[in-house]
Amino acid sequence: MKVFLVYKEDYPWDVRVEKLALALSEAGHAVTVIANNHNKLAESDTQGNINIKRLPQIKWLPTRILKLIFMPVWFNFFWLNTLLKQSKGSSQAVFLIRDLPLLKAGLLCAKLRSGNVILDMAEVYPEMYASSQQFSNKSIFQRILKSPYLAQRYENATLPDADHILVMIEESRDRLLKKKLDENKISIVSNTPPINKYLGKTHIHKGSKLHIVYVGFLTRLRGLDLLIQGVNEFLNLGYDKSEIQVDLIGKGAERDSLIKLIHDLNLDECITVHGWLAQDRVDELLANANVGALTYRVCGHWNHTIPNKIFDYMLAGLPVLTTPVIPICRIIESTNCGLICDDNKPDFTIAKNLEKLRDPAFRKKLGTNGQNAVLERYNWEKDKNVLLSVFEALEADISASGTSQTSESSASQ
Repeated sequence: MKVFLVYKEDYPWDVRVEKLALALSEAGHAVTVIANNHNKLAESDTQGNINIKRLPQIKWLPTRILKLIFMPVWFNFFWLNTLLKQSKGSSQAVFLIRDLPLLKAGLLCAKLRSGNVILDMAEVYPEMYASSQQFSNKSIFQRILKSPYLAQRYENATLPDADHILVMIEESRDRLLKKKLDENKISIVSNTPPINKYLGKTHIHKGSKLHIVYVGFLTRLRGLDLLIQGVNEFLNLGYDKSEIQVDLIGKGAERDSLIKLIHDLNLDECITVHGWLAQDRVDELLANANVGALTYRVCGHWNHTIPNKIFDYMLAGLPVLTTPVIPICRIIESTNCGLICDDNKPDFTIAKNLEKLRDPAFRKKLGTNGQNAVLERYNWEKDKNVLLSVFEALEADISASGTSQTSESSASQ
């Protein structure tokens, strides 16, 4: 089948988009990624057998203006024109829409092309917008543009028209079932790593020194200030700064405030904010770490999705340190691969859990449990099979529909 994977951000690079595109291409489907173009890259590109088509390359416009005119909303001319242009002549195409904002654009194009639409619901937008407003200071324009109420109405109006919906986690699926959506049209394709991602790089736990790593965006929702305060509390228990090292890897709106907090607490010696790093360097820091941190703020957003880093930590053999986010806790409790901090006293319980994790034998036990869970269950090989089965079923339905129409046409002659 011809698959148009529509991604609202620039590409490359996004790990999930890449995994989806590669899996479908390797299964024999003709895959085109249609992406944004804030970085003013070439409008046409390739990645192996995958075609990449971007919004127009407008070099003379400032990036901030491009972000405005290329805004991923369903009625945006640039998105509709690009989707229709790239899918021209492709009857019965499949539009795989990454995330809610462009779903209606995909539905309109699919109708014109006699195609089908699959939504990849990596984020639950009404919950994400509500959580963002709860923990961030948004302008009036941003609050209107990213209104949880409007996102909920848009979602309710469009989801029933999708031919299938991919969700990240059981909690997201259950939310859709409460909306009375057909359970046969919903599949869990999680954000898991391939089994061989860290082949030969598993951490060997030894010594009592803690080396904690976090990889991801630096936003208030990620709760990195809770981790920093927890480290400070850990030192207040009587431990020396030489006994703990924290590497925060990523970029985001909270970067400066986190650096200030680290400086104010006099923790510069043991906590480093690296910024965004190349994947090889990230893998190196993961291999040298002995604890993976996910001290997210508990909210509706995190309770309906799952960060890919939990599985990366587990596969790398790192025990996971987390706050009581529902999907993360469910995985940790069922596999015994980490420790959960109390949301009411995060700094104190983070410190007490760090104290427990000084024991290398305990870290090894949790890390081994997590690694085994990924090898047996939480891996891309299993999720890829679910993805491919969705497309196989859709292809069978299209074929059966075509056969039925042919038979009806012959009977009428």
